[in-house]
Amino acid sequence: GNTRMKALLRSFPKFLLTLAALVALWQSYRAHRSVKEMHLPREAPLPEPAPRVSIILPVRNEEANIDNCVASLLAQDYPDFDLAIIDDGSTDATPCLLAQWQARDARVHVHRIDELPCGWAGKAHALHTGVELTDGAWLLFTDADTWHAPHALRLMLGHALRQQNDMLSVHTNVVTISGPAMPLLMPITEILLAQRVTPREMSDPASPRAFAFGQYILLRRAAYLATGGYAAADMRSTSIDDLALAEQFKHYRQRIEVVNGRGLIKNRQWATWQSARQGWRKSYYALIIRYHIPLMGLPVPLAFIAYGMGPLAVLFRALRTGKARRSSLLLAGITVLAQIHARRCFDRVYDLAPPWSLTAPAGWLVCGVLAFDTTRLHLTGRAVNWKGRP
Repeated sequence: GNTRMKALLRSFPKFLLTLAALVALWQSYRAHRSVKEMHLPREAPLPEPAPRVSIILPVRNEEANIDNCVASLLAQDYPDFDLAIIDDGSTDATPCLLAQWQARDARVHVHRIDELPCGWAGKAHALHTGVELTDGAWLLFTDADTWHAPHALRLMLGHALRQQNDMLSVHTNVVTISGPAMPLLMPITEILLAQRVTPREMSDPASPRAFAFGQYILLRRAAYLATGGYAAADMRSTSIDDLALAEQFKHYRQRIEVVNGRGLIKNRQWATWQSARQGWRKSYYALIIRYHIPLMGLPVPLAFIAYGMGPLAVLFRALRTGKARRSSLLLAGITVLAQIHARRCFDRVYDLAPPWSLTAPAGWLVCGVLAFDTTRLHLTGRAVNWKGRP
């Protein structure tokens, strides 16, 4: 018995290295496939008259971003749209700036929310409030830290009509890479997403997988109402509003597509380590709650850390001591190279320099630390909020 146990313990590290190599190769394949499946929206003529679009912009303490965002939205060359800005209890200069925009342009309508109703998450409630206050046949949900090219709405709606989409979203390769946190972490989140679903699978009616990017979600009002939208009982409190809405649409057999919005929309997020930490907290915590898997928070952070550092530790130990089994060296080398290749697939999309791809193991380590931080909050009964809202 003891001999067998010792043999199992000796073989366990090799088993973990084999598992890590298989995961890395799978991620490399999925990342390559995801990038290959991305395509730009196709230009298509609009019908006469073009359907009215209601742009719904939820904001909270966005004094640094709001002017650039609103200016770019009002500069759209689409023939018929209005802009509903839902101020979710801002306490900075945002209300003053919004009042100036409303006085300046008749297409702008500002509505302020002071008290969040019980059972609602802040952004979900703001978006649904915008739906109720507008009448466009199409809705555009977007964020205050975005900038929109003048032809973006016209191009996106033409594509959505041509493809008979009920929801059209833009892949986040449109984000503006800035600050140290974004280049390190964003490609890792892209790898995790590609591992779960690729653009073609998002559009496939036979696949239950779905996703949308909250920076830009264009959708038919009739489809939103048919699914219940954020007013549905299991949607009101969601903090991952984009993923939840996409899954809701897929459940009701609505047609979804995600396209490459490069050059159409720019979005600056995670510009500081603090903002990256808050963003990860919000998303990871919401996943734990949405899928009712509180214990996911325990093994996942450790797995991320071991996946990033374990193979490197094997290679460094072999270089330092000259002692290592060839099979272990081979598996560790395959893992690190596949991690770098998977990351490089998305680094090219973001126009990141090749040296950034070498940080793939460090990216997994940092993601593990951030996930562990969120797990700590969850297990101690502390909820995660965003800008003071749930």
